[in-house]
Order: sequence, then structure tokens, then C-alpha cells
Amino acid sequence: MPTQTSPPHQIKHAKTQNLYWRDIALDLACVPAAFVCTYALSSYFNFSEHYYVWARQYENNLDIDELLPALLASLLALLWFAKRLIDASKLLIQKNHALLQRILEVQEDERKRIARDLHDDLGQYLSAIKAQAASLLVDTNSSAEARLTAKSITSSANHAYHATHNLIRALRPVALDDLGLSAALENFIDTWRQINAVTIQTETRSQVNYQLQIHGDIDNYNETTNIAIFRIVQEALTNIAKHAQAHAVLINIESNAQYLTITITDDGVGFEAAQHTGYGLLGMAERVEALAGSIKISSRSDATLANTGTKINIQLKV
Repeated sequence: MPTQTSPPHQIKHAKTQNLYWRDIALDLACVPAAFVCTYALSSYFNFSEHYYVWARQYENNLDIDELLPALLASLLALLWFAKRLIDASKLLIQKNHALLQRILEVQEDERKRIARDLHDDLGQYLSAIKAQAASLLVDTNSSAEARLTAKSITSSANHAYHATHNLIRALRPVALDDLGLSAALENFIDTWRQINAVTIQTETRSQVNYQLQIHGDIDNYNETTNIAIFRIVQEALTNIAKHAQAHAVLINIESNAQYLTITITDDGVGFEAAQHTGYGLLGMAERVEALAGSIKISSRSDATLANTGTKINIQLKV
């Protein structure tokens, strides 16, 4: 039986509420533990007696009685300094999230511009090529060789047009702007089903069952969150298609008043924990980090057995 690493892989950018309270409980438990240990060591080595003897030797030259307030003041200064460092770290994390979010926004704007240029420029040129080739086909004065060439040009133009159309949809999902996130995801999954059906006909690959389950309302988020969720699902399915050799893929999205949870599961071959360094996983982690969320990727360690599977769990605070 393949065993699951513990944890096999975890990219954690923000604590969930349960982990936060668990850490608080551990910190509080350290206080009585430190007290008991200090008391036991002091009793065993008789620190108080040694301190009393030392203090009697130097009490005429030093104000030993004032040492305790000085130590207390030093402790308070250290605590204040630590608090300033923690506040500075939180501010740096917030700035990092804002910067990463801005980078992703610029990236999406550039994708939108490229998609628009492909549609307006390349699409029109391809349509013109098809129209010119069609004119050769209907021209009675065209030779048989010219008509054969026109058919070849039309076929190549159609292929280029469909490839460009798929590229435009990958760069900027039109359904996301027109219909909302849930409809865009459903349309995207349908596209993957169609691609899988074509792949089965042209290659020796098995059928993949894609399922999308949405619980709750996910159509009221802002554009940044919508794009991030769509890209996360897109990248996950791309990784599955490239590496997983899966037969079933389940995308489950649950939304409530506080959190949005995305769980993507496949029954593929899985992968080793040391291999969790691909650009696809990094891209998903960056988008999750920009939204101050958490992502956990679990996979079976034995990739020699079929259907060991991979699970991606993402939680975003909305």
C-alpha cells in the first residue's frame, strides 16, 4: 500500500483560525512548563542560597536590591522591541501581498491586451485569407491546381483560426466577463471534456471523467478573486492532464460567509514530495498568497501504482 507523507507537501501562507488557536494554546502551555522547569532546577541546585551568599559579599559596593527592577525593565524593553519587530514583519507581509497582487493584475491586463490584439488583428487577417481562398474556389477560370491550393489554404486558415480562438480563450476567458465565475468554470470544464474526447480519438488515451460541484454563491466576488479562482482551477487541470494519467477528476468549490474552499482531487499516479517544485504549483501558490489564503497539496508517494491520486486543498478568506 502506498503511504501518504506527513505532511507530504504544504505551502502555508496564512494561518487558518484553527491553527491560530492551536498555536496560542501551545504558547500558553509553555508558560507553566517553563515555571515548573525553573522551579525544579532552582530547587535542585539551590540557586537562591548561592545568590544570597553572593549578594552578601557585594552588598556594600552594589545596590543588589535594585537589580530586580532593572532586570524587569530590561525584560519589558525586550518585549517592546519584539513587538516592534512583529509589527514590522506584519507590515512587510501586507506589502508583499499587495505587490504580488499588483503583479498578477498587470499580468492579467497584459493577457487581456494580447487576447484583444489576436482577436482584432490576426483574426481579421485569417478571415481575409479564407475569403480570398473561397473566391478562388468559386472562380470558374481557376485551374484545378489553383482550386486544390485554395482548399489547402482554407484548411490551414481554419486550423490557425481555431488555434487562435483557443489561445484567446486561454488568455482571457470571455465567459468570466459575460456570465460570471460559476458559468465560466462550467464552460471551462465542458471545454476540457471536449478536448478529452478529441484526444481519445487521435491518441491512445483513456476517458477522463471531469466533475464540477459548486456549493454556495460564488458569483459575487470581485474581479481579482474571480480571476484567481479561475486560474487556479485552470492550472490544476493542466497539471493533471500533463502528469497525473487520471481517470477521474473532481473539482469541489464551497462558499460560505467567511471562507471559500476549493478541493481538486484526481485518481492519477501521484508524485513524490521532492517533485513539488513545478511552475504550475508555484503559480497556484502565488495566487493563493496574493489573496492571503492557504494551499495544501497531498499526494501518494508511490508513483509506480495506478490510482494513488493527488489532492489540492485551497482556502481563501472572503
